[in-house]
Amino acid sequence: MSAEMTAENPYSAPGAELNGGQSDLYTPSILSFSGRIGRLRYLAYSMGTYLLLMLVMVPLVGVSALTGGEPNVSMIGMLIMGVVYISMLVAWITFAKRRLNDLNRNGWWLLLALVPFVNFLLTIYMMFFPGTDGDNRYGAVPMANTLGVQILAWMMPVLMIVGIVAAVVIPQFAGIPTQ
Repeated sequence: MSAEMTAENPYSAPGAELNGGQSDLYTPSILSFSGRIGRLRYLAYSMGTYLLLMLVMVPLVGVSALTGGEPNVSMIGMLIMGVVYISMLVAWITFAKRRLNDLNRNGWWLLLALVPFVNFLLTIYMMFFPGTDGDNRYGAVPMANTLGVQILAWMMPVLMIVGIVAAVVIPQFAGIPTQ
């Protein structure tokens, strides 16, 4: 009788995973070096770090201009700008590596950014090609983009268009001769 008690029930539910090996979606962390981010999140994170860069750089340049380029103020400003620039470079490498992971590519592909013209093609590839469907060897599919991510991502192309229009229109209104 004890043998009957320890035997598995043939009518019990199977213990196999039913989602085909796909793990749950995950919410990407901005500062994580592992995982994946999609195109829109890549643009949003890049735009966010660019805005932070401007938030630091513009006051530093303004203070430097107001002090007449005094050596002490200029050196401190240059030191702060250097630290901020290096941190922005690390952030860009992190975002680009994670975007390449979404494309099922290794982070070493970033070395292509050092090759002229190939870096342009790499940028086109990262910005316009869709990531892999489902899980890949670098992780699960990221969750859907939030409204904040969408707004931040769309700021980049909108600001580029506004900048181009301003570069054409402002000289016309100011009476500056164009070439």
